[in-house]
Amino acid sequence: MRKLAVRTGKQKSILLLVTTLLLISPTAGKPDTLTREEQALVDKGAVMEMYKPDQHSGHFIAHIDSVTDPKTGKARNIPNKSQAVVCFVFGVEDAQPAREQGRSMAECHYSPSQAHEFLFAQGWDKYHDRFFTRCYVQEGEDAYNKAANAQQKHVDESTSS
Repeated sequence: MRKLAVRTGKQKSILLLVTTLLLISPTAGKPDTLTREEQALVDKGAVMEMYKPDQHSGHFIAHIDSVTDPKTGKARNIPNKSQAVVCFVFGVEDAQPAREQGRSMAECHYSPSQAHEFLFAQGWDKYHDRFFTRCYVQEGEDAYNKAANAQQKHVDESTSS
């Protein structure tokens, strides 16, 4: 006589988990994957970072065909062909979480140095990049200062009444 296999709830959960993992794309959680051309430029070091908190975050390939002299302000063409670079943009989607954190820390009465340290740690954990971490800290500190000043103004008005 043959015994029938009895499935327990635990086995069903494991089966569901394995099935779910197989259906998840290997790039899930990586919304900004690079194309082969972009990756080749990154590998070559042809990268530019931009701070544009009023535009969308992302990346694109740009072609640099001239440079501006900072002293004279005159544009100078690059003698050979234009250079391709991958531009990474710190934009609205990056700035918004930093602003929310800054406001939250002001509401919770963090000191300015505590807010700075927290924002720096959070930015570095998120980006592992000096430029983007600095942008994150700047946006968060600006929001912190605005919220802290608004709270102080509110306190000053209530004590003077």
